[in-house]
Amino acid sequence: MKNAEAFSSNDKILSPLRTLKELISFVIPKGNKEMPIRIILAFIFLGLATLVTVYTPFLYGKAVDLVSEGKSIDLSLLWFVIGAYALARLGQVFFDEAKEFVFARVAQRAVRGAALKAFRHMHSLSLTFHLNRQTGGLTRAIDRGAKGIEFLLRFTVFEIVPVLVELITVGIVLWVTFGFVYAAVTVTTVLVYVIYTIKVTEWRIAIRRKMNLADENASTKAVDSLLNYETVKYFNAELIEADRFNNAMKSYEDSAVKARASLSIVNIGQGGIIALGLFLIMGMAGEDIASGKMSVGDFVVVNTFLLQLYLPLNFLGFVYREIRQSLLDMGRMFALVDEKPDIVDAQNAKELVVEFGKVSFDNVNFWFGKRHILKNLSFEVAPGKKVAIVGPTGAGKSTISKLLFRFYDPSSGKIYIDDQCIIDVTQTSLRSKIGVVPQDTVLFNDTIKYNISYSKPGSSLDEIKKAAKLSSIDKFIDSLDLEYDTIVGERGLKLSGGEKQRVAIARALLKNPKIFIFDEATSALDTKTEKSIEKSLKKLSNNNTTLVIAHRLSTVIDADKIIVLDNGQVKEEGSHIELLNKKGLYAEMWQRQQELVS
Repeated sequence: MKNAEAFSSNDKILSPLRTLKELISFVIPKGNKEMPIRIILAFIFLGLATLVTVYTPFLYGKAVDLVSEGKSIDLSLLWFVIGAYALARLGQVFFDEAKEFVFARVAQRAVRGAALKAFRHMHSLSLTFHLNRQTGGLTRAIDRGAKGIEFLLRFTVFEIVPVLVELITVGIVLWVTFGFVYAAVTVTTVLVYVIYTIKVTEWRIAIRRKMNLADENASTKAVDSLLNYETVKYFNAELIEADRFNNAMKSYEDSAVKARASLSIVNIGQGGIIALGLFLIMGMAGEDIASGKMSVGDFVVVNTFLLQLYLPLNFLGFVYREIRQSLLDMGRMFALVDEKPDIVDAQNAKELVVEFGKVSFDNVNFWFGKRHILKNLSFEVAPGKKVAIVGPTGAGKSTISKLLFRFYDPSSGKIYIDDQCIIDVTQTSLRSKIGVVPQDTVLFNDTIKYNISYSKPGSSLDEIKKAAKLSSIDKFIDSLDLEYDTIVGERGLKLSGGEKQRVAIARALLKNPKIFIFDEATSALDTKTEKSIEKSLKKLSNNNTTLVIAHRLSTVIDADKIIVLDNGQVKEEGSHIELLNKKGLYAEMWQRQQELVS
C-alpha cells in the first residue's frame, strides 16, 4: 500500500540517467534491425543538411559581391551562383525533411512501446496498488510521459544535435575565414546563453512540478466526480463538486501564473545575451569593412551565419525547458513501470490443472492493514457441489473470493484447488479456470455483445445468445433497437443494476469454467428473474463447483452446504434445514429477513 501512495503523491520519479537508459531500450528494441538503420540514415541526412546550411551563406555572399561590381558583372557566373544558392536552399529543406521522415517511425515506435509497457504493467500490479491509485492522475502521467518521449526524441535529433554541429562548424569556419575573434565572440555568446538557460531552468523546475501536481489533482477531481455522476445527483452535490474542482483549478492557475512569470525572466535574459553578441559581431564587421579587410559580401556572410545561429538559439531555451520537463514526465511514467506487484507467480509456477474442482481453505488468516479480517478459516467445497458463504456485513465474505482469485495472498494458511496450492500455479491459469460474477458489476463502454463475450473472446453470436438466455436477459436485449450491438455506456450506466448483473452472469456462464463464484450475483434482481436464473444456474452447475457469497438467504436455501461467517470465523455450517434447527446465528438472520419480507 505504501508504494501506491508514494506514486500517487507524485514524489517517485526516476533519475534522468535511469530514464534515458529505459528510453534507449524502446528506441532500439532488442532484435529489431530496422530502427538502427533508420537512426543511421537520419544522422547521415543531418550531416548533409548541416554541410549545405554552412555553405549557403558563402554562395549568398559571393552573389552580393558580384552584384556590387556594377557594370562589370559576369552575368553567367552570377546566374550560376544564384542557381547554386537556390539549390542549396532546396537541399536544406530536402535533407531536413528526409531526416524527419526516416526518424518518425523510430520516435512513434518508442512512444507506442513505452505506453504499451506502462499500460500492461498497470494491469499486472496488485489490487492494493489500484485501491490507492488516482485514476485521473495516473492516466495523465502516462499520457504526458508518452508525449515526453516523442518530444525528447524529435527535438534532440532535430534541434539540439543540429545546433551543436552547426555551432562547431560555424566556429571553425569563422576562425579560418575571418579570424579567431569572430569565432571567440560567437562561441562565447552561445556558451553564456546555454549556461544562463540551464541555471534559470533548474530554478523553474520546482515551479513546474507544483503546476503538474495541481494539474493532476484537478484532473483526478474531475474524473472522480464524473464517474460518480449518479451519486452527485442523488445528493444535489453539483455545487460541492464544482467548488472542489474550482479549488483544484485555482491551485493550478496560481502555479501556472508563477511558471509564466519565470518564463518571462528566462526569455528577457536570453534576448539580452543574444542582442549583446549581435552588437559586438556586427560592430567588428562594420569596422573591418571600413578598413578594407572585409567586403560587403563578407559582411553578409557573417550576418547570415549569425541569423542562422540566432533563430535556433532563440528556440533552444524552449527546447531545453521542454526536454528537461519531458525527462521528468518520462521519469514519472517509468517509475510506474518500476512499481513491483505484491502478487507474483512463483519462480517455478506450474499451470493449474482442474479435473474435479475441489476448493479447500486451510487455516487461512488475512490481515488488511491493522484489520484482522479472516481468522483461521478452514472449509472445503466438494467437486460439483454448491456451497454458500453467508454472514453479517463485514464478516469477510467477499474477501474469500478475492483470495481465491489471488487479488491478495493469505497472511498465513493455504488455499487449494484439486490439492494444488494456488500460490504454486500461474495466476493466468488460475483465473482461466474460475468464472466470477462480482458484487460490484462494472461493464466496458462498448456493446452488450462485447461485454458478454469478454470472458471468451471470439465467441460466436449463437454462443453469446445462449448465455444471454440462461441469464434471462435475452428478451430485454431483443427489445433494444440495436440488440446486441447496443452501447452500454461508461461503467454500464445506460443499464439498470439488474440488467448489468444479468450481463455479468451471462459473461460468467459463457466462460463455463469448472469453478463458479457468485458474489451477491442476484442482489439487484427481482424475485421472478432471480428464480429463473437460479434454475439455469442449477442446470449448468450440476457438474461445476459453485461458491455463492450471499446476503439474501433465500437465494442459497438449495445449497449443499451453507457456511456462516461472523467476524472472520466460521460460526456454523450445514444445510438450510440443519442451520435453522440449530437456532443459532443463521436462524436469527433468517428470521430477521423473513420479517422484512412480510
